[in-house]
Amino acid sequence: MSQDAEWYRRQSEYNRSVYEWMDESRPNLADWKVTVLFYSALHRVNYWFVTQTEKVPENHVERNRRVERELPAIFDDYRDLYTMSRRARYCEGFRTDTFNRGHAVDLLDRLEKELPFP
Repeated sequence: MSQDAEWYRRQSEYNRSVYEWMDESRPNLADWKVTVLFYSALHRVNYWFVTQTEKVPENHVERNRRVERELPAIFDDYRDLYTMSRRARYCEGFRTDTFNRGHAVDLLDRLEKELPFP
């Protein structure tokens, strides 16, 4: 496994663990929770790209297009996490009451099942 692939794997797992810690101990961090869930997904996708094609997308637009084209089974879940993360970071009024924690975790769970680490 390449150094890049290993880094993406560790980073995806780390982000998931940060989410678990925040979910247990920080109930009011909805924006950060959805953001680390999304980045866990992003690093898992990058892991797949680097191990399968050796070329990782350089930005979100390119990554989204490649996920849609090359990983259609996860595209809807990935896109939904991406959209939730952007709303959390850039839309005023994103609060815990508007964050559907269970849905976001389900999206990442499904994505992880489609793109498992060895």
